[in-house]
Amino acid sequence: MARGRESFEKRARELKRQTRAASKRERREDRDDAGIEPVEVDEEALMARYGELSKSREAGEIDEATFEQERLVIFVELGLVTADD
Repeated sequence: MARGRESFEKRARELKRQTRAASKRERREDRDDAGIEPVEVDEEALMARYGELSKSREAGEIDEATFEQERLVIFVELGLVTADD
């Protein structure tokens, strides 16, 4: 019965999503509790840098691994992900 398996997988995905959300919420609260002031970032410049990076990848000027490394650096600076992710 595929239905049972699909239901199990759906519950597992939902649990994983909730766990990640709780983890992110805790990190955010810890950061707020520590009194760390968020650093002002120039989002426009970072997004422009990301655009140039994407164009370079599409043109074949950089490989996929370099793209992923640079993308992660930009996303961390934007605060979209943590360096641990």
